[in-house]
Parts: sequence; C-alpha cells; structure tokens
Amino acid sequence: MSSEAARRQQEQVATAFHTVVFVVLCLLTVLALNIASGRAREQDETVIWQSLALRYLHEGDVEESWDAPRTLQVAALSLEADPLEGAVLSERPIADLQTFDSSHFNMAADFAAELNCLSQAIYYESRSEAFVGQLAVAQVIMNRVRHPAYPDSICGVVFQGSERSTGCQFSFTCDGSTIRTPRGRAWRRSELVAQHAFMGFGRDVTRRATHYHTVAVDPHWSNTLVRTRRIGTHIFYRFPTRRERTAGVVAGRDA
Repeated sequence: MSSEAARRQQEQVATAFHTVVFVVLCLLTVLALNIASGRAREQDETVIWQSLALRYLHEGDVEESWDAPRTLQVAALSLEADPLEGAVLSERPIADLQTFDSSHFNMAADFAAELNCLSQAIYYESRSEAFVGQLAVAQVIMNRVRHPAYPDSICGVVFQGSERSTGCQFSFTCDGSTIRTPRGRAWRRSELVAQHAFMGFGRDVTRRATHYHTVAVDPHWSNTLVRTRRIGTHIFYRFPTRRERTAGVVAGRDA
C-alpha cells in the first residue's frame, strides 16, 4: 500500500471516529435535555394547576364536581429526539390537566390562606422593620409550625389563642389591629417577605427562635427561654435544650 493510500485510509478512520463521537455526544445531549425538559414540564404544569385554581376561586363559586374544560387551550414546550435533526422543540397540549379536579381548589385555597395569615403577621407585627426584621418574624412563625408544641399550620400558629382576650400569641390578633385593612406598599412588601419565608429561602436569621418581643417590654416568659439575638426592635428566643436546662443557661445571654 502506497503512502498516499495509507494516508487516505487514516483520514477515513479519523473521520469515522469523529462522526461516531459526535453522534454519541448528540444523543447524550438530547437525553439530558429530555430529562431536564420533563422536570421543567412537571413544574410548569403544577404552576398552571395552581394558577387555574386560584383564578376560578377569585372569579366566583366553584362546583364540587368541577372538571377541567375540554376546550382548555394550554400547551407546553417539549424537547424531543429526532433521527434527522437531533432535537426538536415542539408544542404539545397538556392533556394531563384533565385530571384537574376539585381537590386542587382546596390545595390552592389552603396555600392562599396560609400565605395571607403569614403576610398579616408580618404586616401588623413588623411593617416598620427592615427586610431582615420582617423575615425574622416570619421565620419565628415557620419555626413554630415545625415545633410539636404548636399547631401545624401557619394560620393555626398565628391565630392561636385569639378567641381569648388574654391568650393570643400575637397581639395583633386580639387587640383590634385588624380593623385597619392592610394596604399600600407595606402590604405588598409583607406579601413578598411571606413568600420568601414560606419557600424557605435563605438561612434562619433567628437561630431557631420560637418567641420574640419588642425592646420596650420584658415579658415574664423571657426568663425561661434562651435568647438567640436582637434584630431591629425585637429580641428573639428559643426553647433551651435539656443540657442547657441542666446547666442553668439564662435568657439574658445570647446562645
């Protein structure tokens, strides 16, 4: 075999090798994009379900036997493998929305109610605070929801004891503050902070606190808890651990 023929053969082998590598990389890319697309599609459909439920709730009465309308024009983008073009971005109807039923209204209503309760607590308890101060109040409520000593819902925590004149956990729920309807920029900001805390974004700035009070008061229960820090005009506390109770850790010192 001449040197020229050998060179051409090497070039052909190299070309074939590069082609195979390219095809394999394309297939792997399409596979990865399909997986990502599937996850994104699930998230998009969940958002659509929630939006539909909230929209119908806001517009009026909802029948318990409600079914998704057959003419619902909703579509999602789907990235699919194609033997010729490699990958094709296509639009498809979300037929899965036919499984949308009255239970989704309950989920959406619960979600909206929980966010509203959290927003109210932020607004009435800390609307004059900076963002971190408002977030801290919201995180105390979320910490209580996770604590076995308190109700397991945001509204349950916020309005716990409000039916008694001296038993409310948050003063705004029984001192008449709610007569003044939340409004304006302060309310919109409270809603944003509530969403931030509800989704669990960022670290817990309160250091696991379940209690707080303003610097203007000194409630009797503060001596039984461990002070975690001061943020703005509020001082935050958490329950002591068993070791701290044994060691006699006092509330006046930061943990």
